[in-house]
Amino acid sequence: MPSSPDPAAGLAFLLSQVGAHSSARFAERLEPLGFKPAHAGILRVVRDADGLSQQALGEALGVFPSRLVGLIDEIEGKGLIERRNSPADRRAYALYLTAAGRDALQAVGETSREHQASICAAMSDEERAQLADMLRRIVAEQGLAAGVHPGFGRMGGEPM
Repeated sequence: MPSSPDPAAGLAFLLSQVGAHSSARFAERLEPLGFKPAHAGILRVVRDADGLSQQALGEALGVFPSRLVGLIDEIEGKGLIERRNSPADRRAYALYLTAAGRDALQAVGETSREHQASICAAMSDEERAQLADMLRRIVAEQGLAAGVHPGFGRMGGEPM
């Protein structure tokens, strides 16, 4: 099969291929910790905005409220977050990371760093920085929420 004269031909496919591979491998790495990628993402957002309402979390992640409740139940069942009555609205819950949740996020962070090193092993530190900068530009131009996996918005009945 002759190669294309366009050096960027197939770039979107390559991004998709690496993205799908990276997502699957990250899920595998989280499994021994008892986490799904969605759990890790929720914990990170709650850590960054302690006291966030469930509704605001769902909006930030683009998750259907009914699916989000199930995920929060799972995380709360592990003792990693707690729901408290919202001081601003008695009808709503505010979410807070527990000490165990902070510890769990440290383990997830270490797993994430190992994962990144493995996925990007073929590149130098300079190349990694260049690629990250280019991908951030694509994220911004495409109107994607920085730091939020688009898979959250597609969550239906199956956990991520």
